[in-house]
Amino acid sequence: MLKLRYSNKNNRFHLQFGYSKQLFLIAKSIPKGYYDALDRSWSYPNEPMIIKQILNEFETHDIRILPKEIPKQCGILEDFFKATRDRNFSFWTVKTYYSHLIQLLTFTEKLPVNIRMNDLENYLDHLTVHRGAKAASIQSSRQAFVFYFREVRKQFTHLKFPRMKMGSRLPEVLSAEEIRAIFNALPNRKHKMLLLISYSSGLRVSEVIHLKISDIDLKRNMIRVQQGKGKKDRYTVLAKTLLEELKEYLKVREYNLLLRQSDNEVRVNPWLFPGVKNRPLHIRTAENIFSSAAKKAKIQKKVSFHSLRHAFATHLLELGTDLRMIQTLLGHSSVRTTQIYTKVARSRLENIASPLDRISQNK
Repeated sequence: MLKLRYSNKNNRFHLQFGYSKQLFLIAKSIPKGYYDALDRSWSYPNEPMIIKQILNEFETHDIRILPKEIPKQCGILEDFFKATRDRNFSFWTVKTYYSHLIQLLTFTEKLPVNIRMNDLENYLDHLTVHRGAKAASIQSSRQAFVFYFREVRKQFTHLKFPRMKMGSRLPEVLSAEEIRAIFNALPNRKHKMLLLISYSSGLRVSEVIHLKISDIDLKRNMIRVQQGKGKKDRYTVLAKTLLEELKEYLKVREYNLLLRQSDNEVRVNPWLFPGVKNRPLHIRTAENIFSSAAKKAKIQKKVSFHSLRHAFATHLLELGTDLRMIQTLLGHSSVRTTQIYTKVARSRLENIASPLDRISQNK
């Protein structure tokens, strides 16, 4: 078996294979390489152009690699990235599909060209049996493989997977009292405003951290969400009770930026919740802020930052807001996605009497 491995000891790649005159001649033809008798391998410098040549020369011989060792400049998935750019895929779709593909290549230790149908099947079985992956994760992996190996590479022209029965799980919904306790657990004005706006407007964590000051319309009490999920713009509401507190936060934001940046840098910083180096707050930081607040508030439910969005939709429904309007505010492409909240809205359930109550009343 052909195997290419990186060595930290000498910062070189080592190519190992059994005796073969043909492979020997190919290995010898690649520049800057030499035979390491002690290691019984061909040694090559850690240079992207050299490594790329090795991969190209030996790909028809089913060379085995560790994808994370291969320099990015070798572009083993460059065709994937080009295809996603051509189709204008969202950042999160690209990131998710890439993760699935890299995990497949790591599992098989193969280049994409050497992947076979049984490799896909074995990997998906591995996810199910050994890693206990959820149905949604399996389905996402399948979609990534169909896109790449069928649509991009044309490697498996009839690649199709059997339909999966997806489990239906209802979200844990925070009550108004629990939401208030989370807000009160945050002494930091910036952190509190981050969660307040997320709940007030039903924003995803990726949407709230990418808000710009120009997205806030204080006169109309609205927020413009630019390029949300599915690359769609939309408007959503901003609580009137939040306006004065938001104005105060903007003053504090500017003051804090002035402490670490020049006046000119503050003017050009567009982010409502700035992070470091004129970048927005990192998504992991936002999630940690919520987790810390929920812990301090002693919330026992299994919740995440996204729970603020669930609470926004559920509480609106309980207040009698039309389901179609909630769909618009959330940016759901289908009302079926929004309908899940009818199953957890307390007001809908409270109006339904159990048949046991009727029997008991007639005694």
